[in-house]
Amino acid sequence: MIQTEIRDGMLVATFAPWTRPFVRRAEMRVPLTAIRELRLEANPQAVATGTHAGLLVSGFLKVGTWTGRDGVRRLVCARRDLPGVRIVLTGRIENVDELVLGVPDAPGLRAQVMGANK
Repeated sequence: MIQTEIRDGMLVATFAPWTRPFVRRAEMRVPLTAIRELRLEANPQAVATGTHAGLLVSGFLKVGTWTGRDGVRRLVCARRDLPGVRIVLTGRIENVDELVLGVPDAPGLRAQVMGANK
């Protein structure tokens, strides 16, 4: 569903072609300096609550943008069988406050981002 890499001081998240209509982009680029916090999430799709624009398959898959009651906009690409990360940004980037991504190696991604952010 998603591929992530650290490139030129940026976290680059590239979305699978079928997810792009729901996230409304092919990739998201976030400067590492704009990442305030990166949390591991055992069930990342549960983080996304509130109103949404995107694809929701209840209990299995969330892809799109979710806006919580607190006004926080989350770009979400997560499914039930994948652990993930919740990336809290220092400010809104491309109209998003947080990214919630299902990735196979969430601890590895966290270590990469934290290591590159030193």
